[in-house]
Amino acid sequence: MTLKRRFTNRFIIISFFLLLFTGCRKEEIGFIHNYRVEVVLSPGGVGDQGYNDKILRGFQEAAIKYGFMLAVHVPDEKEQGRQIYEDWLSTTIDDKCERSLFVFSGSEYEYLLEELTLPDDSRQDVLMLETEREYDGIYTFNVGCYAASYLAGATCVLDNEGKEQKALIIAANPHDRQVKRAVDGYRDGYLAAGGTGCDIHYLSEEPDGGYRMQDEAYQFCLENDGEYMYYFSAAGASNKGVYRFSRESYNLAVGMDDNMGFFSSMITMSVVKHMDKVVIDVLGALLENREIPYHQDFTYSSGYEEMVYSEGVTEEWFLDISDIRNRIIEIEQSYEESLQ
Repeated sequence: MTLKRRFTNRFIIISFFLLLFTGCRKEEIGFIHNYRVEVVLSPGGVGDQGYNDKILRGFQEAAIKYGFMLAVHVPDEKEQGRQIYEDWLSTTIDDKCERSLFVFSGSEYEYLLEELTLPDDSRQDVLMLETEREYDGIYTFNVGCYAASYLAGATCVLDNEGKEQKALIIAANPHDRQVKRAVDGYRDGYLAAGGTGCDIHYLSEEPDGGYRMQDEAYQFCLENDGEYMYYFSAAGASNKGVYRFSRESYNLAVGMDDNMGFFSSMITMSVVKHMDKVVIDVLGALLENREIPYHQDFTYSSGYEEMVYSEGVTEEWFLDISDIRNRIIEIEQSYEESLQ
């Protein structure tokens, strides 16, 4: 039985809860306590059932774990993030508040880093997620995905009796450094394991573009139906267009950001970034006044990135890549050094 036929015979019931926010508004979640956290999310990101929803879930779970009041802003445009921050900065916190944190949830707010006025109150701090920028006085961190993507690419090379094996990567745009890590990792792993080619298609050339183009992603895959052994996407909510294509056309695909096996029986594995876990951990450290660096880079050894198989899929279904797996930390380190 071929690998494609094996996945075609699987049956999955899709069940999900979609969070939908419109406009620019604030929703308060959690418990009013001595800690307060205010976060501005990525415009249009909530509801992607992947990266942004994991970030939101992390804040919600952290609010329950640490007992703080959580205010969530979902702007229409990223430029609104500046005004939301200035409103937070100008609000005097009462004497009972022990800690107050403001969080920018994504790298699209990087352009604000050098323009922000820092709070005078020692109880207040600012955190920015998913940026490589280091800025004194603002806490930042970055979660890599090169290693997990590399492992996924290597795993996708099948025992195909010497026949040509090509993969297709659908990416949001060539400017996002995290998208670049996913693209480079998957391509490098696929070729290192014996793949004969890996094509890359960008949905947009704009720095903030390509993340909400599901129809375009679906159409491009449809136009290249059967041309590739595997289809991999790193394009935010646009990934769902690739998952739909995989489900309808029975083409093998790789999920991104979370375990996406429920989208299609043909998704054999996913590149997972545990953004919910890192949000909980970093918030805990800041709220409890533990000493942490102003900037942190989390790679494969942190446990916040990994490649996972879909339900019912095991590594025995694929070629042995134990040599690559044993060297993956070294491989990722070499790649990260090349970016500096």
